[in-house]
Amino acid sequence: MFCQIHHPFLIAAATIVVCCVGAFAQEAQTPPAAVQEKVREWIRVQKTISAEKSGWEQQKTTLSDLNEIRKKEIAKIDELIEAAGNRFADAEKQRAELTTEEVALQEKRALFEKRVIALEAGLRERVAYFPTPLLEKIDDEVGRLSETDSAASLQNRFRDVIAILTEAGAFENKITVVTDLQEIGDQQIEVDIIYVGLHHAYYVNRNGDHAGTGQPGADGWIWNSNNKLAGEIREAISIHRRETTPRFVKLPLSGKESAE
Repeated sequence: MFCQIHHPFLIAAATIVVCCVGAFAQEAQTPPAAVQEKVREWIRVQKTISAEKSGWEQQKTTLSDLNEIRKKEIAKIDELIEAAGNRFADAEKQRAELTTEEVALQEKRALFEKRVIALEAGLRERVAYFPTPLLEKIDDEVGRLSETDSAASLQNRFRDVIAILTEAGAFENKITVVTDLQEIGDQQIEVDIIYVGLHHAYYVNRNGDHAGTGQPGADGWIWNSNNKLAGEIREAISIHRRETTPRFVKLPLSGKESAE
């Protein structure tokens, strides 16, 4: 006897098989047991196909989900690559700007160094003409200035130049009175010297019997005796020291007979 089949799909399949088998049975007179076994085999095959199909659908869904995840990951990686590329481009731009700036600074420094060298050269020629009181104030700077092979930084060299020029400018615009030893004949006599700027000076001793004028020279200051000026020079010094009432004093200047 045939077993009862309740599943609709199986009933339909079994019906088809039975019909086919019936047709074959009419021709070949196949035994019912063999037909029944074939029907069971066919059912197992269909179940296997259905299970595999269902498994494939599940795998397909999983693969689709994984594919979406990979797409998102790839998109994220692309974003990171683009961002890295932008950062690299920015870094290259900054590097180019810094390189340009460095070249410009080097050019400016080279020009600045040329100017400092020119100023140093000019001052080396001029310091011999400076009055002694001025040289005493800038002794350290002048000492470094004379060291042409100095390893001093450009900044320090420029600082020395500025210091010398500042002191020289200040000395030029004022009257300076100092006491010093003056070689007169074969003697060293103490005299008061009044400097009028950087280019004129007058000296007189305390007794008023030695006096004269001074002017800068390449080998130092040149002093010329002129005792007739003793009274005027002493008076000018007294006025400067506020020891007497101010008034105009006539003293000779270079290239002129006299000046007030």
